[in-house]
Amino acid sequence: MPRSPTGTLVPLDLEIDATLRRNRVERRRKLLQDRTVASILEEETHFYDSLSPDSPSSGESANQHFETTTMADEHD
Repeated sequence: MPRSPTGTLVPLDLEIDATLRRNRVERRRKLLQDRTVASILEEETHFYDSLSPDSPSSGESANQHFETTTMADEHD
């Protein structure tokens, strides 16, 4: 950490360090939150997939809906 010629910390440097620490803590908090949400969504997906093994996943359902809509539009 930079020091003044007398060896004491410069107030601006202290503010910069404090800001960097706050930003680092906020990034870690957001990363942990994102991981938690992703984990919950993954668990829900596995749960619903286990309830109905023959049903398509949400991605497949969206593709089927798009294909059906596209085919209907082509016939009009």
